[in-house]
Amino acid sequence: MLRIRHGFAALLAGCLLSFGPAVGQEKDAPKKEEERKGTVTGVVSAKGDAWIEVKADGEEKARRYVPHWRGGAPAAGGGPDKDMVAKLKEILVDSRVRLEWVFEERPRVEKIEVLKRPNPK
Repeated sequence: MLRIRHGFAALLAGCLLSFGPAVGQEKDAPKKEEERKGTVTGVVSAKGDAWIEVKADGEEKARRYVPHWRGGAPAAGGGPDKDMVAKLKEILVDSRVRLEWVFEERPRVEKIEVLKRPNPK
């Protein structure tokens, strides 16, 4: 009886393997994640040395955007994109902006344009 069970299990395993992918072929090649990106129009609600928060039109909460990282580890001179950091420093809180972003670990600023400066109070 034990011999029949082992024989049946071997036969069943052989049948299952014969219906699997051929040698050298991948079953389902992992698909590359679709690049997440977009454009946001809204008001700057907060900012720091190397980030900006924009509350998009129709949204309840602001989202933080950071520049791309350039140049490897900080010890090797890497850091946030210096050109984008300079642009972010020029923008005032409560300015209306249009921001293009791409998601790489977090939302990254690709391009930012001031549409309207805040009213002086």
